[in-house]
Amino acid sequence: MTRAPSPHTPLDSHARRLNRVIDHVDTHLAEDLRLEHLAPLAAFSPFHLHRLFHSWTGETIRDFVRRRRLETAGIRLRNAPGLSILEIALSCGFSSAETFSRSFRQHFGLSPSAWRVHPALASRPDSQSISPAQDLGLESVELHRFPSREVLYWRARGDYAEVVDSLWARFLPWVRSIGLENQPLLGMGLDDPAITAARHRRYDACVVLPESWQDMACQLSSRKRVEGGWYACLAFPAERIDIGAAWSWLLKEWLPGSGFTAGTAPFFEAYPVNPQLSERRRTDALLCMPVLPLAR
Repeated sequence: MTRAPSPHTPLDSHARRLNRVIDHVDTHLAEDLRLEHLAPLAAFSPFHLHRLFHSWTGETIRDFVRRRRLETAGIRLRNAPGLSILEIALSCGFSSAETFSRSFRQHFGLSPSAWRVHPALASRPDSQSISPAQDLGLESVELHRFPSREVLYWRARGDYAEVVDSLWARFLPWVRSIGLENQPLLGMGLDDPAITAARHRRYDACVVLPESWQDMACQLSSRKRVEGGWYACLAFPAERIDIGAAWSWLLKEWLPGSGFTAGTAPFFEAYPVNPQLSERRRTDALLCMPVLPLAR
């Protein structure tokens, strides 16, 4: 099969290497994430990584790690009622509940216990309100077990309403150009709009790779592994409701009484193979939330 040319620039390389650091932070929050330990992941010196990361994201590595630890803790406080505040603190890289509580209050203006008890207060003013389940007309949630998969992805940062469609409009022609138009497509909003400021939100447009796939096209994308497991899946009727309202219903209406807690793997939207660019807004999707059974 003839592949499209894949021009390579230093900027592409830097983006891939910095994304590698960002993805590592998100999946290793409980570990030592100091600058000198992260620099080898990007093959930069600590000084060079500090300078590039701040220029590219507007945050220092230290500030980014702290923010991701606190935001992830906020999500787990809301979605994982079976975990104690101490368990959440330790899983997000804090040495004690006291240190965590102090940092959490400084960042969010609420204590962890107040955040957990009053979830209505734990939302940003620019986040979406929840529509009642009966108004959404959503179909029943089904459980599916997905295997681990490797994906190529392009990432956009900013308000999802402003960046997602333009990202897919650029990504899908590239997917076709490298011969992967018949592979599954995943969309990942990596940050919760109820918690993360719009300027910091990240969205990945992903194409699932066939096993043992290798191609120089990777030069224009980042590559990562999406861990498998059990997911609660909700058919999203694109013609009827907004996707943000569907996610809100799944998290805040279905999850609390489901007997499950949200897992730590990324949430994602699974799209039909090769949707038409002009119809992506109207394309039905499967909303997939990682879940674990509540401890009895």
